[in-house]
Amino acid sequence: MKPKIAILVRDRAGWRLTQHFFRALFDFGLLTQAGADSLTHLLLGSVGGFVSAGLLITYLYLGKYALLWGAPAEVHRRAVLGDDLMLVGLPMLVVALVTVIIGESLFPDERDFRVLGPLPVRKSTLFGAKLAALAMFTGLLVAVIHASLFPLLLLTSIHPNGQPAVLSRLVVWLLTGASASLWVLLAVAALVGVSTLTLAHGRWRELPGLLRSAVLGMLVVAVPFVLRLPDSGGAFAEQADWLMFLPPAWFVGLQQVLRGSRDPWFVQLAGVGLAALAAAGLLVAATYAVLFRRFEYLMLRSSRAPGAGSRTDAAHGRDEQATPAFRGVFHFTLLTLRRSQLHQGVLAGIMACGLAIAMRSTAAMAAPFTLMFISGLAVRATLVLPMEHRANWIFRMTEDGNARAEQQRAVDRLVTWCVVGAPLALALPTLWGGTGPRSLGAVAIVALTGFIFVHVVLADWRRIPFTSSYLPGKRFAAHSLVVGGACYLLLTWAGSYLAAAAAGNLRRALAIALAMASLGWLLRRRRLAAWSLTPLMFEDELADQPTLVQLRQ
Repeated sequence: MKPKIAILVRDRAGWRLTQHFFRALFDFGLLTQAGADSLTHLLLGSVGGFVSAGLLITYLYLGKYALLWGAPAEVHRRAVLGDDLMLVGLPMLVVALVTVIIGESLFPDERDFRVLGPLPVRKSTLFGAKLAALAMFTGLLVAVIHASLFPLLLLTSIHPNGQPAVLSRLVVWLLTGASASLWVLLAVAALVGVSTLTLAHGRWRELPGLLRSAVLGMLVVAVPFVLRLPDSGGAFAEQADWLMFLPPAWFVGLQQVLRGSRDPWFVQLAGVGLAALAAAGLLVAATYAVLFRRFEYLMLRSSRAPGAGSRTDAAHGRDEQATPAFRGVFHFTLLTLRRSQLHQGVLAGIMACGLAIAMRSTAAMAAPFTLMFISGLAVRATLVLPMEHRANWIFRMTEDGNARAEQQRAVDRLVTWCVVGAPLALALPTLWGGTGPRSLGAVAIVALTGFIFVHVVLADWRRIPFTSSYLPGKRFAAHSLVVGGACYLLLTWAGSYLAAAAAGNLRRALAIALAMASLGWLLRRRRLAAWSLTPLMFEDELADQPTLVQLRQ
């Protein structure tokens, strides 16, 4: 009876750990219970968003396939090959994005070692639970994405010229789509695992987070290219050599082989895809094996390693004129951004999205303001995420009304760097290349617009970065989209109009700059005064919850 009881206890521990790790993939280990529940509701709502997006894509493709209904079989075949690339590539991209975001949870880390190490739990149970939770999470994600694309698959499978049976095409697509998503997951996991084992120690401990942020940014920039994959059907049919380096093409080739094709081109693509899948799986297995055998040593070495950036005054340009309250919040925020891979990923991912949109903008004047708007969203979304909510008692106990304005002034400077710096870096070469020295007035308008937009970004800000709880999805999604869209259109239209008016006319540029500088100064003065009177927020509030203002006597 004892062995059976021991097995039952071990199974129960494994199941509980699996539940724990699975839930941690949704709250990132930093949300309160209310925040985790809010995020769960938001994710459930996003499932409907995925399905709606799939139906919208299918509706947009109805006209295309109505025209192809009477087309020759070869023309239809080229179109279907291009759409197959998107049907495989789009789930791969979504899985890659999500896997990079949850990269810290792919392997047992130092927190798992410190919390679970003293417990009577075997390492095999710990690692097995981590893998099981990851498999459940990924399987759920892949199922939702493929279910949303199912109507489009049906549309591409029906043609009077004798296409394969819809059922067999569905089975092959699900099999190859799951294989492609698995390869993406393993490839990202291998990158995270190898970088963690080789770089996450000593002076290099910040590099894995920077690497993940760079990968996330590249994936966001790749979104427009994935959406244009249907245009590659002709190149696929003509067996273009560059497709050998396109991962979705590997698994579309595998689709063709599984559906009976013996074309050497498709066989070669399928072989590359299967080899890549096997290589990524072996690399991840090796990483898990190294962690399993040397888990305690690696985690202890990581915890003993001196933190890079422990002396920040020289690195971040110590301001001798600043107060201790300003320097404390300023350096605390910078160090958190340097060390937190999650916050780096959020900042880099959203800003990369803005850079991609700005680069594709047809109007040179509008590009800096597009990047400005996205930069404001990025820095706001990053600073609002908590680092360790249970540790905010330190800030609660030391809150001082006299120092509050200086603490918030540090936030104001960091937000100004992001909102003004990145658009200026884009505006100067873009506008200078078009009008030369006459663009200096337009560049000045871009900078002043950014100073005013900082007020919009920080309109209701009452936090020290990373110290308040967070409730995702506080507002109705449609309301947020409408308000955000209106703000974006107003910013880009007004900014472009003023910049164009200032370009090439010195007097007009000086008048506009003087008016905007005065407005920005008044808004900033008003904001600093309000911050000194308003208590800090440590528990996130719903959008319709009244704000308590404590006025000093």
